[in-house]
Amino acid sequence: MTTGSILTQMEAVLEQLPESERKAAQYILTASAEVSGLSIHAVADKAGTSAAAITRLCRSLGLSGFPDLKMRLSVDNAKPQRPGYYDIERGETIQTVIQKTVSNSVQAIQDTMLHLQPELIEQVVDSFRKASVIHMYGVGASAIVAADAAQKWLRLGKQAFALQDEHLIAAALASAPPGALFMGVSYSGNTKEVLQLFRVAQKYGVRTIGLSRFGNHKVSELADLMLYTPQAPEATLRSGASGSRLAQLVMIDILFFAYASTQYEETIVRLGQTHEATTFLRQS
Repeated sequence: MTTGSILTQMEAVLEQLPESERKAAQYILTASAEVSGLSIHAVADKAGTSAAAITRLCRSLGLSGFPDLKMRLSVDNAKPQRPGYYDIERGETIQTVIQKTVSNSVQAIQDTMLHLQPELIEQVVDSFRKASVIHMYGVGASAIVAADAAQKWLRLGKQAFALQDEHLIAAALASAPPGALFMGVSYSGNTKEVLQLFRVAQKYGVRTIGLSRFGNHKVSELADLMLYTPQAPEATLRSGASGSRLAQLVMIDILFFAYASTQYEETIVRLGQTHEATTFLRQS
């Protein structure tokens, strides 16, 4: 069962929405309990917008339609306290820092569940399975996610790399064999270096996968397949950023375990071999 907060995600993307969708979202945020019992046309009238705008809002939120939105709102409204993301304030106690950090991490994972599409996960896993070589790239914290993904598939016998020099990756993409794959990781969805590598991959016919925050951005326009994690509301210390990184790592884990499940026997053999090799290195 999905437990992520649709209201939290609506707040996070509010300023990015077109005016007609934003008007609907603002009304829903202020009257979520009432909306659960209204028709789409009644909500449109009260929000001062159209039913079509509400339908588009549902799509922008990754929902199947207005009934899905009402169901998500019912789940949120049934909770004693709606979950959310918390910033770290001046003079926090260690206990509140712990509570807020854990809450942000849990919220990010739960909100990720809102937009997981099994069919899309299956397509991405199939792309990884068929890839002759996989190049992964991210900047800053996203580089950690790319490196984690590369080492996972390397352990499964795939040619997987997370080089940090974008010029080397560009050269590798230009000379990549048929069936190569590029995965770009960018929380903002607009990281210049990542976008440029997507364009290089497109130029040389390399299939691409994007991993970024939920919403509209350049990565979603360039990637062949798109994986989304939640966007935390802006905060002074960006305390949601640690949660977004965790959500991206969880997404990589989901892909890894889904892949391993489809290649179970081979996975067991490969993991045994790599464990044996790394154990040998630790021996004196």
